[in-house]
Amino acid sequence: MQSRKSDMELIHAIREGSAAAFHELYSRYSKMVYRHILVRVNSSFDADDIFQEFFVKFWEKRSSLEVTSSVQGYLMVSLKNHILNTIKLEQIRDKHHELAQGEKEEADDYTWVKIVAEDLNDKLKEVVEGLPPRLKCVYILSREQNLSVKEIAGKLSVSEQTVKNQLTEVLRRLRNEMMQNNFLF
Repeated sequence: MQSRKSDMELIHAIREGSAAAFHELYSRYSKMVYRHILVRVNSSFDADDIFQEFFVKFWEKRSSLEVTSSVQGYLMVSLKNHILNTIKLEQIRDKHHELAQGEKEEADDYTWVKIVAEDLNDKLKEVVEGLPPRLKCVYILSREQNLSVKEIAGKLSVSEQTVKNQLTEVLRRLRNEMMQNNFLF
């Protein structure tokens, strides 16, 4: 049942807090608003949410409504802005979700790499402990104390070629042991 009040009279009554006037305006324009939303978003699920939010916000902002000419025109402009803001917020949420998901995957990858590195380091120490004393000493001076071949040769009173040969032997043994245990080296 249509009221005899004009749209502008309804807007004035809504500004004053009249739920009945709001209901009347809703009855007049709800189908048109919903169809307009549905055309823009192509999803009845999203349209339902936008439709409800639109009229809730319309009611919440009733005291500040500034309708100067056409109520239908005001509703359409407000609706267009509401749809665009909703889409923009959804895109921002999606972007944050993608970033958070990427960070989680990076953290998972980092954790996996850290676990593998610790396992590899433990196995490496185990293999080094099993080396003959001279090879173990050359390995520690080279890889853990970062001494050059020349410095190791001077410290152990052997030739540089001997140090190179011993390092080659240590690395060959490490490589073989790691390959046997399915570690890449």
